[in-house]
This record gives sequence, structure tokens and C-alpha cells, in this order.
Amino acid sequence: MKSITIYKIISVVAFLVLVFILIIPQKFNINRKQKAEECVRNMKDIYEAIQNYMLEREEDFTGTTQDLVRTNYLKKSYECPENGVGDKYFMEGDYETGKITVICPHEQKFKDHVLPENLRE
Repeated sequence: MKSITIYKIISVVAFLVLVFILIIPQKFNINRKQKAEECVRNMKDIYEAIQNYMLEREEDFTGTTQDLVRTNYLKKSYECPENGVGDKYFMEGDYETGKITVICPHEQKFKDHVLPENLRE
């Protein structure tokens, strides 16, 4: 008859704790607020880059974050952190009116992925 040792019990408990730690954040989306804050920071950086682009070039902006990187207005390209790769922001800037629009691709699903009112015109 095989006996259950303390090492087997500890191993099973440790395994269950590890599984619990890995599943809980995904199940309850614990880091959603952090992702929303990162998304808003991204949009603020993009907003400022478009603003600088329009002031220096005296023209409208239509393009992507990669265009802003290529022209040295951003250091890196941004995507919404919520769902991964390929989540591009919608952006444009009207030089005549000074209106700049930066919208998260997940704004409909995540209501906290929105620029503050003081930046939106």
C-alpha cells in the first residue's frame, strides 16, 4: 500500500496555488484599470505628438503612430494594451481648427478608454 507523503501534499497544494494565481487575474480582469490608464497615457502621448506635428509643419495630420515615429514626433508606435497586437488608434488633426482626435479602437467596449475632456476639443 502506497502512502501519501508530506512532499506529495505540498506539491499538490503548490500546484493548485500556482494555477489559482495564474487564472484569477484573467478570470476577473484584475488589471483592467491598469490597462485603461496605459491606454489613456498612450492617447495623451499621441495627442501631443500630433499637436507638435501640426505646429511645426503647419498642416493637417492624417496617418498612424508609425508615421509619427518615422517623422520623430513619437519614440515608439502605440497600440491599445487591452486586446493585444493590431489594436490601432484612430487619429487625425485639423490644423485650421486645431482639433485633434485620438480614439481607442475599444472605446465602445471599454468606456474608460477615453481622453479627458480637457484634451478633446
